Amino acid sequence: MLEVTREDLDLLTEAELAALERQTERLLAAWQVQNLRGCAAVFWDDQRIGEPRRELMALKHPSVNAAAELAFRARPVVDSLEGNSLVHPLASPVIVVDAEAKRARSTFWSLGVEGLSKYRETPMAILSAGMVPGANVVEDGQWRILWGAWQRTTKNEYHAGWVDSMEPSNTRPPLTPEQDRARLGRFAYRKDEVRKPVPAPPREDTWAEFPEEADHSFLYKDLSEVSKSE
Repeated sequence: MLEVTREDLDLLTEAELAALERQTERLLAAWQVQNLRGCAAVFWDDQRIGEPRRELMALKHPSVNAAAELAFRARPVVDSLEGNSLVHPLASPVIVVDAEAKRARSTFWSLGVEGLSKYRETPMAILSAGMVPGANVVEDGQWRILWGAWQRTTKNEYHAGWVDSMEPSNTRPPLTPEQDRARLGRFAYRKDEVRKPVPAPPREDTWAEFPEEADHSFLYKDLSEVSKSE
């Protein structure tokens, strides 16, 4: 492990010390964003609905419709929590923090196991894989999620397998296959298609190329590069 002594720091110029402090702030911010998104993944489980918690969303940001977000949370999508579960650990984080350590773009892989009972029927065992892209900002001194939720890659009944089974995202009212394809299942796996490389992880120059934190364009960056190579 690299050891830095007080003597080493004394040798730094003022500009070098300031640059080191900024880099340290960015590293701490990346760790805080991982914890933030990890908390969101834990709270996503059905059994934690209604549990007291700190606010994780940046509800004061001008791009956020806070009233719509709170109304969405209040709408149930199953008749009972009995038999339901959503366990989605996060992995493989790619996080790029801006120079001021106030904004961060991130993507995570997420492998999940679920139990789904919509109308009190026997729960269905589900395996799922997807990604969680998004942006995070500092609001009132705390890192909060600006946007970004789980994007489905596969979601299948346990015994059927992901090649021949694709469960749509559970909503009320239920989505038609066309609606699911256009929205939540737009980039999901299909055995008769070449899957699109979306979302793209943020790159080191993401804030220079896409300076607005509410801009989702970085997610689709690899689509244009695939088109150029075809």
